[in-house]
Amino acid sequence: MAGSATAEAGDALFRHGIGVHSLLNWGTLEPNRSDHYAARPFSDVDHELPDALLEAVAKAGFDFVRLTVDPGPFMQLTGAARDALDDRLAATVRRIQRLGLAVVVDLHSNTQVAAYDAQAIIATADSALFRSYVALVRRTARLLAGLARTDVAFELMNEPPYGYDPESRRRWQGMMETLHAAARAEAPEMTLILTGSHGGDREGLLALDAAPFRGSRVLYSFHYYEPYDFTHQGVPEEGIAGRYRQYLSGMPYPAASVPRAAVEAGVRANIDADPDLDFATRLLVQRQAAAKIDTYLRAGADRTMIARHFQEVADWARRNGIHGDQIFLGEFGATRSYDNHRAASADSYQNWIGDVRREAEARGFGWAIWALTGTGGMALVSTDGGTQLDIGSSCALGLACR
Repeated sequence: MAGSATAEAGDALFRHGIGVHSLLNWGTLEPNRSDHYAARPFSDVDHELPDALLEAVAKAGFDFVRLTVDPGPFMQLTGAARDALDDRLAATVRRIQRLGLAVVVDLHSNTQVAAYDAQAIIATADSALFRSYVALVRRTARLLAGLARTDVAFELMNEPPYGYDPESRRRWQGMMETLHAAARAEAPEMTLILTGSHGGDREGLLALDAAPFRGSRVLYSFHYYEPYDFTHQGVPEEGIAGRYRQYLSGMPYPAASVPRAAVEAGVRANIDADPDLDFATRLLVQRQAAAKIDTYLRAGADRTMIARHFQEVADWARRNGIHGDQIFLGEFGATRSYDNHRAASADSYQNWIGDVRREAEARGFGWAIWALTGTGGMALVSTDGGTQLDIGSSCALGLACR
């Protein structure tokens, strides 16, 4: 048995959630330093979230928050500054709980300090950095277990950028087992959230061997952002290969719901309106965008595609003796048009998140939409900086419609 906690079915507390990425992530750095966090990395105005917004989350009908936590400061800082981070994390969890919301604490690396990005942490299983991460998992599990609450779950790593070949998939399996054992040793009864490799997507979960975790109170996570040219339309991307994506908008879902000519004309207008493109780059981006639009429309993305993908996960769960409600759709989301964001129309966005939500719930999966706030166009607030949720989005998620 993998641990003393047993899980014949998933935890009913973690059914309808939302990601919060602004409180304990992308910390403040020391002045003129790109490699060192400030002693109080989450104490400035950029890491505040109004009570009114969290209250709106609870009022809408969400039952948990997926709280992202950058492991970098927790791994780098020492002494009193390190202890203060544990105090900050515990206080943040309690703040959310006071609103009647459960909390998933999600160790969620970013690329801010290169020494602590996920690629560095999991480069090898025997590195000092990975051992430090395992120690962080143990310490955090002990902290969360000390809160003496059942409405906290611990997600051991977000989207491991690993496992794109058979050998690294096998290495990730061993790492996941190590992380699970470390957390379970400190928190015998806590719900732990595990993930496959391959960026934490469904392919990574399908490659995970669940046998070592049988008998442990765990949920199995995967993330869903398909088709990518729909969910990330309008998002700038480094490198010429993805340059076209920032000009995509009005990509329809279902794919057949808007005439091809209207989609192509809208994207051409976006490209033509950019005064910073030289002739050669403009021509390249036009060709890229035309090809991607054609591929997307020919594929015909619709609810049957989502159903097919989610059924693959449900079949994996059944083969492994895992209840559907032990599957955790830990992230899904798409860019939408609001404020200055140019992306999917309200109808297409709501159609997509609604179909994802319905197909997940039909199989018993819990879910967490990405995200409450943010600058990338995926926020569920009605306007950036506001304290109200977008009602159309909330309604499409099966929650409050007014």
